[in-house]
Amino acid sequence: MNPKPDSFKGKSFHVLVISQNQTGIHFQDENLAFISFDEKGLSKSRNRALENGTGELGLIADDDVDFCENFDAKIKKAFHDFPDADIITFKILTPTGENYKNYPKSSFKHTRKSIYTVSSVEIVFKLESLKKAGIKFDERFGLGASYPSGEETIFLNDAMNKGLNIYFVPEYIVMHPLESSGKILDASYYKTKGALIKRLYGYSFNLVLGIAFLMKQYLKPQRSISLFSSFKESLIGFNSINKG
Repeated sequence: MNPKPDSFKGKSFHVLVISQNQTGIHFQDENLAFISFDEKGLSKSRNRALENGTGELGLIADDDVDFCENFDAKIKKAFHDFPDADIITFKILTPTGENYKNYPKSSFKHTRKSIYTVSSVEIVFKLESLKKAGIKFDERFGLGASYPSGEETIFLNDAMNKGLNIYFVPEYIVMHPLESSGKILDASYYKTKGALIKRLYGYSFNLVLGIAFLMKQYLKPQRSISLFSSFKESLIGFNSINKG
């Protein structure tokens, strides 16, 4: 993350920037709060944002996304249309005008299965709802942590466990380039997925959802290790972590 606040100034909406660096720079004006922390980890950064956020609604943004035109009006309308919503997920548009992924055409209330497909930059939340429920990101997951993915799914699953209402609304709010489909699924990938399933469900009945999810991962053509090794690494990951 850029350790200086200059590039974030002049926005027409309030921005909270969490910068992980050793400069100790803190800056604040009417629409910008820039706070530095000498630590690493994506989930840690997002938790600092939740701790220091002050607005009614929060949107998780990375430094490689742009906001779509009228994104703020779309968000406000969605929360007006779903007044019981605590969290709403939206859509990502690519610079070429395509869907970033396959999205449903209609709004719906998320299930434990549907949250697997959500990306962080699609998430908008009522900050007060998260604070009251004690929801934050598990800092063992996400880039820079022991398990480099899965933090969004855990975040949303924890919110469901606390009774929060999560909806999807088919409106574009951010723009992001389409990523390459050439991702290699190696031992680390399957170990992380095993740990994710343990963190989500433990040994509860919902573990069947996790097993179904893992089966799909085993069948992906990008798998770079044998089916047996994939299963073995998933089991190692599952046994390497406590649920809480």
